[in-house]
Amino acid sequence: MRDVLNDDKHHDEWDSAETETAHSHTPPQKPHATSQIDHQQQQHNNSITASSSLTKERQDDSDLDISPEDEKRLTQLARSFSALSRKETNYDDIEGQNPFTSNNPRLQPGSDSFSSKAWVRALLSVTARDPEKFKPETAGVMFRNLSAHGYGTATDHQKDFANIWLEGPSYVKKIFGLEKKRKIQILKDFDGVVKSGEMLVVLGKPGSGCSTFLKTVAGETHGFFLSDESSLHYQGVPRKMMHGQFRGEVSYQAEVDVHFPQLTVSETLKFAALARAPEIRPGNVTRDEYAEHMKDVVMAIYGLTHAKDTKVGNDFIRGVSGGERKRVSIAEVALSQAPINCWDNSTRSVVEAILFTRR
Repeated sequence: MRDVLNDDKHHDEWDSAETETAHSHTPPQKPHATSQIDHQQQQHNNSITASSSLTKERQDDSDLDISPEDEKRLTQLARSFSALSRKETNYDDIEGQNPFTSNNPRLQPGSDSFSSKAWVRALLSVTARDPEKFKPETAGVMFRNLSAHGYGTATDHQKDFANIWLEGPSYVKKIFGLEKKRKIQILKDFDGVVKSGEMLVVLGKPGSGCSTFLKTVAGETHGFFLSDESSLHYQGVPRKMMHGQFRGEVSYQAEVDVHFPQLTVSETLKFAALARAPEIRPGNVTRDEYAEHMKDVVMAIYGLTHAKDTKVGNDFIRGVSGGERKRVSIAEVALSQAPINCWDNSTRSVVEAILFTRR
């Protein structure tokens, strides 16, 4: 028996020696592979730790002592939020109602329950019944070889009280037609198509001609000229016809707000609504009723109801704040209902940009 144990012992020593020899001849592994395995092992350990921590937190939450009354109140609060959410997204009660004559509080801009989405849905449902009577106005823009230029002097300076006398020789030259002006190219060979329903973003550094391009599309070409090769069409309508007979169908909103400062916000928007009131109106309401309702709607949408009796004002007449004046300008363009709108940095402040994109 002892001999058998000794033989087993010799065999184990021999196997151990063979194993050590085999390991000594095994080529070393690459450090990168080892580090990758270690990294995976570490990630696995981290995930196990995070899972155990999450389980522990859930156990701690389950150990919280919530009274039956608090649980009942939480349940009622969750149900009220669910009911409110269903009410806001349910438009069955306003289908087929005319927003100009309906007494539904969701369609009345003076009500606390007013919903702009419900108002738009109701208006679309009314106009969709008679598409021949209420035709949607759409338009696109196509321009080819669009080039714009102006004329200016070689040198100019900021005029003040001390150097105004330097303008004397230039005034004399203007009177006798001796002043030489050089041609300044602003836009050169612009080609593009903007289909109906699309949005074109114009980007460029100051002085690159972004405002000139928007003014050209809107027909506000005072102060510069277009080349004879420039071609500009509005879904088949030539430029001269569009800006002559359909000038109100293309609007341009400048960066600087220009209003009648003595008028209130309500009066300003009422005038804009009256100026663009259509001949055929939903519900056969009068022109004044249409303008009054549209004025109240845009004031509710853009948060101007509280300032309706305040003067718009300007730099010399005290009125609404700068942000509110900017919203008045945006509301005016919205009331124009023009198929094509050119916005020249009209949402330069962050607050107004957020409000504009939300609407």
